[in-house]
Amino acid sequence: MTKITMAGPGAGKTQDLTNQINARLKEGTYPFSILAITFSRRAARVITERTGNAVEGRTFHGFANWLIRLGCGIRNEDIPAIIVDKEQERMVERAIMEAGDPYIEREEVQQALDEMRVFNRSKNEIRPDLLKAAERYLKILDSENKVDFTRILERGALELTDPRVREKVLSIYKYVYVDEAHDMNPYLEYPLIQLFLDILTLYCSPSQQIYAFRGANWDKMVKLLPDDTILKSLTENFRSTPEIVKASRYLAGPDAADMKPTRDSLGIPVKIYKMLQNNRDLDLQTLATIIKTWEKKELKLREIAVLSRSGNTAKIRRGLTHFGIKLSSGSFFSGEAVVGALNYLWLALHPADPQALESAMGYPGPSLGMLTRSMLECERVSWDELAWLISDSQFAAPEKEKALNMFRRHARNHHVLHKYSNVGNVSLVVEQLLAPLHDTLLKEGWFPSASDVQQLVEMAGEFDTLPTFTEYLRREVENVKYTEDGVSVMTIHKSKGTEFRGVIIPGWIDGLIPADTDDPQTEKNLAYVGMTRAMDRLALTVPGTPPSPYLRGMRETSVIHV
Repeated sequence: MTKITMAGPGAGKTQDLTNQINARLKEGTYPFSILAITFSRRAARVITERTGNAVEGRTFHGFANWLIRLGCGIRNEDIPAIIVDKEQERMVERAIMEAGDPYIEREEVQQALDEMRVFNRSKNEIRPDLLKAAERYLKILDSENKVDFTRILERGALELTDPRVREKVLSIYKYVYVDEAHDMNPYLEYPLIQLFLDILTLYCSPSQQIYAFRGANWDKMVKLLPDDTILKSLTENFRSTPEIVKASRYLAGPDAADMKPTRDSLGIPVKIYKMLQNNRDLDLQTLATIIKTWEKKELKLREIAVLSRSGNTAKIRRGLTHFGIKLSSGSFFSGEAVVGALNYLWLALHPADPQALESAMGYPGPSLGMLTRSMLECERVSWDELAWLISDSQFAAPEKEKALNMFRRHARNHHVLHKYSNVGNVSLVVEQLLAPLHDTLLKEGWFPSASDVQQLVEMAGEFDTLPTFTEYLRREVENVKYTEDGVSVMTIHKSKGTEFRGVIIPGWIDGLIPADTDDPQTEKNLAYVGMTRAMDRLALTVPGTPPSPYLRGMRETSVIHV
């Protein structure tokens, strides 16, 4: 029977989800019979960590791609190749030419594709010439056995129409959990979980639905669920002070309007900084002043975030740097894929180093679950332990496969280093060594991470030898540690799922918060999400006029004129 847990921000949705999973595990449920799905790698990683690495959190794209590989394996078909942005653009341009109308703009065709696939618009509502080119693009994809970002979801759902795939999937999974279900697209993500309605638990907060531009629509989702769906609510807010909860309540939807703060008051109202004129420099100076004041109040810089409604955070970062504010790195070299790539390159150069193997095994793809690690009874994983893991029947098949893949990678590394030992092109060597990692990231739908790996390949071309490049990369990755204690600057979209002791949201003027869009509810949800990232202190700046209409209904606030 389908179950829904409604919970506003700070109520502990993910904690409740992982508590449910851990309870199942304690009862003796086989870990690989539990499927936990969410939208981002970061959120999936939280699920994995909170279940002691026993249950691996998956993204929707990762699960869909697994279904594709499963179906292709059952039918003995070739697995489709995944294309990313540049190749997709070239393929759309080719479709335009083949459709016979070369004067169509590529962006128009891509928009038509989104209308058809993401929003399920009727073909009759799409301009005929755009429709012809869009349909040609889809035919090229299928004829060449390729999938783009959206096609992964479409193809994954299609696999579930194969009785053999359905039977296999149902034989594996006994419990299915979906976090952030309010961000599901009823036409793309829902078909991937429709099979599991009898064993499905959804965690959602419609007040935090901020991805309408990706087709998220909770109202339509609810209509697809069974009439006897069981509803549970979590109404306590464990994150924010009463002042922050009350100030943001005006923006909350029905699912979060009755949230009750559990924390004691710190006596700090939400502060609104108003400026009489539109003055960008004064706004940045105000941000810096607030941060320095909070720092004196014993907030660490890493506990503070500046959240922007617009996607351009570069000006904020430059402005804060100008006023002497240390920023959290957010460096390219702090990315998980970059760190994983470093570990793989280091292992290729030092295969006998047990720490190199341990570091490589720590990356999410090949990492061993906690149960397997405890059964190995070793402080540090070695090649000998991996060989034993492969041969011993007590270990689960997926864990055996991870160990076997490490041996395959070792053999490939040896082959690549031998084959290209006399070639001066370091970029080519790095590309070959990281090819398995790059392919895995594409298969899992982690396109930004795959792009990071490709950037490393291009960067390697500036170096004379592989050891020189790897040592440079190691230093850059380690140097990131020295910039962790800084203020985080990000968009409100990116902040979802995070929390900070102090949060500043600039730009509370009409036209920016809310922005002029066709979806006022999403704008309201965005403002609500941003405010509810704050635990202890929240500041909003109003850099001119007219002020945001959202400010009118706020309570527990203090206005400061700048």
